[in-house]
Amino acid sequence: MSVPAYGATLVSIAGASATDLTTATKPIIYAGMTAGCTGDGETTCDSCTGVEQTTPITSKLWTCNKENVYPNLKLTITMTSTAAATSSPYIKINDTTFTPSIAQTYVDGTLITQITWAELCNAAGKNSDCTGGSFSIEMDVGLESTAGTTTTDSLPFKVTARVAATDGSDWLYTDCNTADSTSNSGFCHFKVFPGDGKIYADELAVDQGYPSTPASGVTYSNVVFFYEEQADGEADTDTIASISNASPSFVVGVNTAGAKVQDNRIDGLINEKRYCMVMANKDVTGIISFFTPIPGTSGSPVTANELCTEPAPVIGLLDDKNCFIATAAFGSDMAPEVQSFRDFRNQYLLTSKWGTAFVKFYYKHSPFYANLIAESEIAKTIVRAALWPLLFFARMSVALGFFTSLIISLIVGLSLFEMYRRLVFRRSYRGEL
Repeated sequence: MSVPAYGATLVSIAGASATDLTTATKPIIYAGMTAGCTGDGETTCDSCTGVEQTTPITSKLWTCNKENVYPNLKLTITMTSTAAATSSPYIKINDTTFTPSIAQTYVDGTLITQITWAELCNAAGKNSDCTGGSFSIEMDVGLESTAGTTTTDSLPFKVTARVAATDGSDWLYTDCNTADSTSNSGFCHFKVFPGDGKIYADELAVDQGYPSTPASGVTYSNVVFFYEEQADGEADTDTIASISNASPSFVVGVNTAGAKVQDNRIDGLINEKRYCMVMANKDVTGIISFFTPIPGTSGSPVTANELCTEPAPVIGLLDDKNCFIATAAFGSDMAPEVQSFRDFRNQYLLTSKWGTAFVKFYYKHSPFYANLIAESEIAKTIVRAALWPLLFFARMSVALGFFTSLIISLIVGLSLFEMYRRLVFRRSYRGEL
């Protein structure tokens, strides 16, 4: 991809974890550095190996990067220019002239610049092995008509690197079963929910400021789900324990303006097969960190049932949510009333055999009636009125518990009936009826 700026044209950037070319006049080069791999010096390496780590804790889920940068990897920037062949190449880092170990070349209008990440780390005030923390620098690459004088063509870059923690503090997140915040933080809670050939990451939540932005200029860009198919006779806990950062994965995009997942479906799964999965946060440097804490580990509030389920052709959120009677009545699948019914369904109906059978029956027969309701405002009004008592019970059940709500509803119902009976009896006794 070519990005013109200042008379120079960027042709390519190689040897980086990721790039952001949306700002044509100042591309951003990202580097994600984790322990665990080296390479040939020309391409990034994959540190998501799944090899169990024992320090500081024993885990197969540890911070990694599938496009990992390492000290002897060369960052290669190729750009073209119409400057005179006698022009001198140059690099400036934070407004200071920098001379790389590999000489820049300018031949036939093409400028090739190569810098090792060890040199960039040093220039940022870090160690040559790129330890010592994350950094962000300004870098200008270009040509001068006369060395050290007038700039002919140049292109500014921002180089942003995240160096993963070495103490394991970013391996696992602390579960945050809270409502979504508006900050662009990492996700730290979800539950699985079955769909047709897919699993939904339900109840996704971010906590205010946690997991926090991992480094200056670095934000979370995706949520990654790692999963394993359960073997016959295998327990959920054993399947979960087999998941590593090298397991099959599915990347879900995040709307960084509000830390909202664009689509919470994990597709391409097989119906009636049981899968267990964990979640992790991926940032713009490619680093994957803050994984779901495994059930049974110290301090983990997560249960195996929250992480394992079976895709099914009937039970699910369904792609066409307008088939729900509640959706037709309240006008939108995003209406808070509809979400309350979903919460009740997920928490109570789908956790029992009779509830699951009811949901299957409902999904089979409701589309016809939902379509009729959606076509009539009178029908919508009538159905909404009929659903309000059920909505009240559903919300009370989610807040107080099913049996508590059932007892309260019975008491209220019997009280109302008794009031009605006495009123009718007295009026009948007085001959008013």
